Amino acid sequence: MTLLVKDANTTVQSLSTVIDASGNLVPAHAPASTNAQGVAAPVGPQNPLPVVNTAANSASDGSGTVAAGGSAQTLFGGAVPANGFLVQNNSSAALWICDTGAASDGGASLQLAPNGGLFVTPSGYKPAGPVSLFGGTTGQAFAARRW
Repeated sequence: MTLLVKDANTTVQSLSTVIDASGNLVPAHAPASTNAQGVAAPVGPQNPLPVVNTAANSASDGSGTVAAGGSAQTLFGGAVPANGFLVQNNSSAALWICDTGAASDGGASLQLAPNGGLFVTPSGYKPAGPVSLFGGTTGQAFAARRW
């Protein structure tokens, strides 16, 4: 249903409404984002909702190489990322990561493709435990950040 209202300039504007759970007529709120001038625009494919790191933690580097091929190793010194992380495979062979236990070349682990395969969590994501990485060959390079 559309309700017509007058704005501060006495111009008639349409206001979209819906019925809430109690049967009341309430304004329909459409997701919107604002630009640098404070002008709101509807959210959509051409204007995605911005993601903001509310914790404002700076990234911490956890890059390195596979210490022992065929064995899982924890990233970030075993610290659990508080607000998200990313891992990129910089080697010529597959790597696997897992944030629910020890990584392996299967099971619950996620494969990172060779030469740039990337895994990025959304801002605010806190894994269940330490992030683990598995590579089949000693010395495989990876880049990692946590925030």
